[in-house]
Amino acid sequence: MRAWPSDASVAHLIFTDHQHLPHPDELDEAVEHAERKGARAIRTSAMFPNAAAIVLADGFEVIDRLALLSCDLSADLSAELPLPRRAVRLGRLHPWHLTPCSRIDRNAFGLMWGNTATSLRDVRHATPSSYARVARTDDGIVGFAISGAAGVHGYLQRLAVDPTARRRGAGHDLVLDALEWMRRRGAATALVNTGVTNEAALTLYRSIGFRDLTDELVIAERRLT
Repeated sequence: MRAWPSDASVAHLIFTDHQHLPHPDELDEAVEHAERKGARAIRTSAMFPNAAAIVLADGFEVIDRLALLSCDLSADLSAELPLPRRAVRLGRLHPWHLTPCSRIDRNAFGLMWGNTATSLRDVRHATPSSYARVARTDDGIVGFAISGAAGVHGYLQRLAVDPTARRRGAGHDLVLDALEWMRRRGAATALVNTGVTNEAALTLYRSIGFRDLTDELVIAERRLT
């Protein structure tokens, strides 16, 4: 449990093992801990349907739904994926880039869902292996991607492009670059999620080869007295 990135009065309950179904006693303990810390609400990370059903039965309410998509990395990517547009320059995301990247993240997703530099660092260290890149133009950093890998699965954990720099190919090239890194790491499948109403992101991922999965992920909140 951490503070919600954009609102320290909200507790962020993060599920680190998506195979584990939370027990009501565990949820009660989390709520009590958040209340002792003075939180006014507690929000979850994205949950699969089975976990979400348990959490919703415990008094939480849905505040967002995320589409889940996957891309098969077992084939030769050079034959299956589109070519990079190369309208931007990609480079390593260094620790000192986290602050400008957090500004891009908030510009792209809004204050409630945007990340701080600290929470972006946490995202980067959420998997055993990670890969973080920035996209640049002559104006500076215009986008970034943070990816991870665990076993045979790769995860596009965060992708953000500044709204003023969209449609220049930054998101397109960042995704292709991330998928190639996952394939080199031995991942067979790449996973990404995005809001069910985020048509721009959904169109991008589908154009690159991602396919919609049946499951939707859920983010839930419980208000505290």
